[in-house]
Amino acid sequence: MKVLATLAASLLVALTVQGTSTAEVAKPQGAEKPRLAPAAKNVKLRSTLPETERAISIAFAEYGRKDVAFVSGEFGLKTFDVTDVDKPKLLDHLTKQEMALPGDDPSQRFWENEDINVDPVRKIAFLAREVNSFGRALPGDRPTGNYIVSAVDPADLKILTFHRQNTGHTTTCINDCQFLWTAGRDRSTANEGRIFVTDIRDPRNPKESPLGIDTRGIGKITHDVQVDAQGIAWVAGDDATRGYWTEGWHRDPLTGKFRKATALDPIPYAGGGVPQIDMPTRFTHNSFRPAGRTLHDGPRPTRENPAGSLLLHTEEAFGSSTCKDQGRFVISSLKGTENGEGWGATPKEMKTVGVWSPDDKEGTIPGDVTCSAHYFDVQKRIVAYSWYEQGTRFLDISNPAKPIQIGYWRPDAAISWAPYWHKGNAFVADLSRGVEIVSLTKGAYDAQDSGTNVQLVTNGPVKVQVGPGGGRERLPLVPHPDYGYACPMVAARGGDCGPGSVSCC
Repeated sequence: MKVLATLAASLLVALTVQGTSTAEVAKPQGAEKPRLAPAAKNVKLRSTLPETERAISIAFAEYGRKDVAFVSGEFGLKTFDVTDVDKPKLLDHLTKQEMALPGDDPSQRFWENEDINVDPVRKIAFLAREVNSFGRALPGDRPTGNYIVSAVDPADLKILTFHRQNTGHTTTCINDCQFLWTAGRDRSTANEGRIFVTDIRDPRNPKESPLGIDTRGIGKITHDVQVDAQGIAWVAGDDATRGYWTEGWHRDPLTGKFRKATALDPIPYAGGGVPQIDMPTRFTHNSFRPAGRTLHDGPRPTRENPAGSLLLHTEEAFGSSTCKDQGRFVISSLKGTENGEGWGATPKEMKTVGVWSPDDKEGTIPGDVTCSAHYFDVQKRIVAYSWYEQGTRFLDISNPAKPIQIGYWRPDAAISWAPYWHKGNAFVADLSRGVEIVSLTKGAYDAQDSGTNVQLVTNGPVKVQVGPGGGRERLPLVPHPDYGYACPMVAARGGDCGPGSVSCC
């Protein structure tokens, strides 16, 4: 079958990406260690963005005919001209030294800006700063908040201001980037999850609302916000994912009255929890609702699952090294949650329509491997999905009850963090390898058309040369001092990542 053709060639591509030929692997000159064998199917490499190791998130903006990628990572912020994806060009680098606040150690990493947002009209980038940035540790001061960066000229990035607030995990544009919703844990004495709302109509003078949104319990967190094509903002985090209208007149299901929704006072739309059997940790990392102009990207609407009724979301968790039991992709139905059932101390559970993980799938390495669902992006019913050391998977979700894998990209020492569809290609932010631009081959689309899952291959780790002339070192991930494995970090050499430690920062 076309779907199964040229596996050997795909593996060769993945191996040569790291600059190591198959002959070099067969005849190592240095020490050998058990490693993850590179693997790829129905995916080809287009190009890479240079010097983007420790990349975390990507966004795009158009400047006339110029197409610009914003790459955020431990290094700060870089912009690239990707008009020709085969010949990307570095435009500018907002360095850690430029971002450092008084008391920071600029030699340490910037952390974390896990989901960068860019205002496509005013050309402003927003970078969330977490407590672990620049080596900050307890009992000292650990500033959190948002950098607001002018990118009017993408080759000359300038910080307009740093807005300090009591959280800084992710930040999202709301209402055409007139407001920011910043997620995380309130680091005041409240110590609870909530959304901080900031008015950025004057980006040099942001004004924060004293009221929080989507407040969750003590020790809980809100993690990320994603806005769908109909303008509904989906707040993911502990216990539930909930959607809010932020503009227009709507019926408030909690009061039964019609009123105007705003970014400061939104109106509940739908959402709730996930059955524990499907999402054991009850922690949703991020979510996406196919609706409006993106409806064709999600599953095919049916009588059972009509247009706009499905929510796609991630459970990030590391209780199972193969993702057999935790850390999965879940598709839920929103039906029955439109009247406020997802709000309150015990949110109503949404009905699970489909679940997928790389466990026992082709291209998956069994054993002690960092494996969890993370960020994903959807285009033409194909989900590009990051699974840390299990690489980037491409799933057809035409039938939401039975997602199928039509391709995968797991090069050497990969730590796939977040993929982004952009003009027919997938830009993969890999914490180890940097940004790689890949595209699907004909075999992936043949698999999608025929509904054929790529066949199962079971291979364990192989011995691969590590060191001079060999492959990359595997990066050790450790739990975040504050969020645990809801937000892992790369461990510093020989360090510990306990509370108050700077070794992971």
